[in-house]
Amino acid sequence: MQGKGLSRIAIILVEPIYSGNVGAVARIMNNFCITDLRIVGSVPEKNDFYLAMHSEHILEQASLYPKLEDAVAGLDRVIAFSRRLGKNKPIDLTPRQMARYVHSIPKAKIGIVFGRETYGLTDTEADLCPLRCHIPANPEFPSLNLAQAVALATWEIYSLPFDEETGLAKNYYAADGIELDRIRHYMLDVMNATGFIKDYENTNWDMFLAKLLAQLNPNKNMLYRLRQMFNRFHVLVTGKGLGYVSKPGDEKRE
Repeated sequence: MQGKGLSRIAIILVEPIYSGNVGAVARIMNNFCITDLRIVGSVPEKNDFYLAMHSEHILEQASLYPKLEDAVAGLDRVIAFSRRLGKNKPIDLTPRQMARYVHSIPKAKIGIVFGRETYGLTDTEADLCPLRCHIPANPEFPSLNLAQAVALATWEIYSLPFDEETGLAKNYYAADGIELDRIRHYMLDVMNATGFIKDYENTNWDMFLAKLLAQLNPNKNMLYRLRQMFNRFHVLVTGKGLGYVSKPGDEKRE
């Protein structure tokens, strides 16, 4: 059934300016079976939500958050849409690749983030989104209207239905967001303890590992091997192993 499982997708708008855009986004989400609308900031005051025709329930149920950090809490993967290209703003996915990525992890809660109509996301906000998606367009005029960008992204997801009987997803377990955070912090702990990370570092290793893990999409066996590998590095340099927190509230154990 097309649209099955898309309730796990959250569309996140960061400080939208025009209520017409928000209304249009709600209607588009309804078109493509997505209902979780999250807004950072507040809903624009001007009451012209006519574009949300027959989709008012999505607006009424929209969740409001003071910061993007709060809006993405609890999500397993976060993907930001951006029109900007550059050495410090690498693009990880095209819209079609993004759709395939989403369908390859059918149990993951995924946030699709869209920045302000005026200047997009701040650097701090972009850092909260390990993966970045770019819609190819006229390089002399690459900026799409907010609602149009949401339409393109959600159509790509909807038009590439997950087939439970074929492909990677059939027997594939993808680590959730909490598990990715644990292994990332573990890897950083080892890197710090072994002297790999220097005081004069220009590389943000936390961001690098977050992006690496999101692209890798590890399963349980991969997580185990990463933990094993980094623990051995720790043993080789310090002479002892480093415990690992496997569940919330657990203490590190050898």
